[in-house]
Amino acid sequence: MITLIEFIKKEFLQLKRDKRMLPLIFLAPILQLIIIGYAITFDVKNIPFVVCDLDRSEESRNFIESFKSSGYFTLTATVFNQKEIDFYLDKSLATIAIVIPKDFSSKINKGEKSDIQILVDGSDAYSANVSLSYITGLTFNFNKKILIKYFDQRGKPITFVKIDPEIRVWYNPELKSSNYFVPGIIGLLLTIMTLILTSMAIVKEKEYGTHEQLIVTPIRKFELIIGKLIPFTIIGFIEVLLVIAAAFIFFDIELKGSLLLLLISCIPFLFSTLGLGMLVSTISRTQQQAMMLAVFLIMLPFLYLSGFTFPIENMPPIIQFASNFIPLKYFLIIIRSIFLKGSGIAELWDEMLIMLAIGLVVFTLSVLVFRKQLS
Repeated sequence: MITLIEFIKKEFLQLKRDKRMLPLIFLAPILQLIIIGYAITFDVKNIPFVVCDLDRSEESRNFIESFKSSGYFTLTATVFNQKEIDFYLDKSLATIAIVIPKDFSSKINKGEKSDIQILVDGSDAYSANVSLSYITGLTFNFNKKILIKYFDQRGKPITFVKIDPEIRVWYNPELKSSNYFVPGIIGLLLTIMTLILTSMAIVKEKEYGTHEQLIVTPIRKFELIIGKLIPFTIIGFIEVLLVIAAAFIFFDIELKGSLLLLLISCIPFLFSTLGLGMLVSTISRTQQQAMMLAVFLIMLPFLYLSGFTFPIENMPPIIQFASNFIPLKYFLIIIRSIFLKGSGIAELWDEMLIMLAIGLVVFTLSVLVFRKQLS
């Protein structure tokens, strides 16, 4: 036990002496949280649009004003012909172009149907789809106002059947992307730091030739493995606390669930990331190799297939099946549920159990491979 404690002290001392690693360990996660948290968003606002108003009437101005005052669209320019519209769309200076015909107001006042042309830049499919939904909603509201005005002018009561939904958004009432992404970033950063730190630290021993010196010391193999992993486990928990504090300070995100449950859920997840880091270190000879393997074989699949950026439900069935073996998928469900829904162990025990099973398998395999290498 004394040997193990001294070995852990040696690891921390070695870490303290490496001045380049300290900012990477403690400052980089916070900076990444701030940058990624502000940069990644699904909110679509300030969509630039141009207008070709050939009618120039009160009705056409009201229609344009409904777009400007919605908060979703920003008027870039007023144009007068198709050539100018093409210029703005081709140069990506506008995403939407609205063409209002000359007889727009006269047809409306006669109670007739009036056609307008709306051109949408579909090169960004997501923004285009969101823009179309906004346009549909705004056009519907404008039609509703015309209908009410039409019946009011003729002194007729409005007796059409309507559905008036009472909509309540749970867990994220403001529908802010940061409320969804920032908890996920905690899981991503924990993966990056523990995986890379573990793999780099062990490979560094090989490069410096101290790996063989450790093997010939009286320390036993399991003490060497535990002594290597305990410091990174402690660092992992410190980073989780730092990143949660940064999420409170910079994004004003409330932790609705239990902080203790969140920290407990990190344990099975750390089994997998530390185990994978150890596995990468055993098959790598240099720090560059370890970094490349960690990024391309583990980090990118974790990032793309865990549901961090893309919904797993939209992926092909075989990819959905493969995502079941990625522990970050379950950790993201847990951490988002605790942050946004205040979920407890009763709702999350199955994800924790699956994550624990994956973590134990990965960790055991890695330890066996590492022990074989030590032998």
